[in-house]
Amino acid sequence: MNGLKLKPIKPDIPLPEHHYVFWISGLIILILLLILIYFLNKRIKIKKEKKALFSIINEPKKFAYEFTKKAKKYKNKKNEKILEQILKELENYKYRPKVNNIDENTINLIKRYLELK
Repeated sequence: MNGLKLKPIKPDIPLPEHHYVFWISGLIILILLLILIYFLNKRIKIKKEKKALFSIINEPKKFAYEFTKKAKKYKNKKNEKILEQILKELENYKYRPKVNNIDENTINLIKRYLELK
């Protein structure tokens, strides 16, 4: 044949006896990645909610009501006493027709509670 040498066809490479282990491990890694993405998304969402809540601090009456309604979601054992103190402070801003801006002490407590920097 025109001087061409054909190489012999190599036989198929045999799969290891436990080839399904590779598929299962890949599936487990994929599931773990999806779980990680879910929790990172949740954390980012909570961070955005906290910033949005803090952004209305210039409207003391509205902030007092919104904070009271939403702040309990972020409560844990570490900041439970801070929340009680903040809620006592915010009582002054809820039930009056006209209110002043929130004082610096309360703002600092709120920042510490919401873990904002």
